[in-house]
Amino acid sequence: MAQNRRLSSASHDSSASNQNRDVSSSMTRVLYKHGYTMQKEVGQGVSGRVFLVTNSDGDPYVIKQMNSRDRTDLNRVQKEVTILKKINCGYIVSYVESFEDTDAEFFYVVMEYCAGGDLNERMKAQKEIGVFEEQQILDWCVQICLALQYIHDERRNVLHRDINPQNIFLTEDGYINLGDFGHSKVQRRADPYTSSVRGAELYQSPEVADKQYTSKRGQAPKVNRQLLKLLVFFFFFFFFFFFFFFFFFRS
Repeated sequence: MAQNRRLSSASHDSSASNQNRDVSSSMTRVLYKHGYTMQKEVGQGVSGRVFLVTNSDGDPYVIKQMNSRDRTDLNRVQKEVTILKKINCGYIVSYVESFEDTDAEFFYVVMEYCAGGDLNERMKAQKEIGVFEEQQILDWCVQICLALQYIHDERRNVLHRDINPQNIFLTEDGYINLGDFGHSKVQRRADPYTSSVRGAELYQSPEVADKQYTSKRGQAPKVNRQLLKLLVFFFFFFFFFFFFFFFFFRS
């Protein structure tokens, strides 16, 4: 009986392994067709997997792979692509292209690669070495505001609706790039509010948390929370060293 279970488990593992190889082979083929070479997997979420790829010139890009069998998810991603195509801002992750592998039922979105990772990772790393410079915090805050000013412009009327440290990326030279427009929405000009709620609850504005509505102004508390988290690092270490030196020299 135990032997049968082991055989069944081995058969299942072998089947899963073969399926993974088929998916990998299919992805390699599709990427090659569009001029990209797989480098490594850099992330995985509910909606799909994220890979680092390079083009024929060796330039790095990020590609998101999503299952296109789920039409709801596919429609959401296609709406995101429609929004991204209209965006051209130095403080927002650039959209490159998208394509679908109908045979393997996968949809791919190619985006600009941000070598600095996301703000959440950067904040965790900073805990180990000290504080952010005050000027750095202000620079990042201004860059986030410029990104929001761009998408909130009446020519675009886009609400991001999911501003949090995991969706704020850093370029190689340390500039902010706002990304992940999966929950974004184009706002009707006649209706300045929207009742649909999206994004991380911790970073929602009060009216959204109360299940009322969100608007362009409702994005401000999310930016404030990013600034607050960054300033906490700065002031915590400032007061720590202040009291340390005070008691040290006093003794």
